[in-house]
Amino acid sequence: MTTPLLTVAELKERFVDVSDVMQADIKKLVQYQLQNKCQTLLKKIYSRNPDAKVAIEYTITKNRQGKYEADFVFTADGEKFVTASHQGFKVATDLITHAFDKWKRNILGVFGWKKLFK
Repeated sequence: MTTPLLTVAELKERFVDVSDVMQADIKKLVQYQLQNKCQTLLKKIYSRNPDAKVAIEYTITKNRQGKYEADFVFTADGEKFVTASHQGFKVATDLITHAFDKWKRNILGVFGWKKLFK
């Protein structure tokens, strides 16, 4: 028996000067992160409060140098975590991995131990 996937209540994306093909790749990677990598985080959040509202809002921009920048706002049970990557990434999908990794480290701590024992 498989357990149902946990999801976020709200997912908002915004793109500035990003091609349609790249937008599709980014959206696909965000869904992959949510369905696979973030299930542990979502379980932890929902175990604390089954009625928690989890929302993700992000903006990805292609700058004048042709590199990608991003702003992510992760909201979980009323707590906001904001991460911005403005140094410019050559590969837009790397922004997604970077942002979700920062969120994971914030929730679980650097090695996954920080908040597990509270």
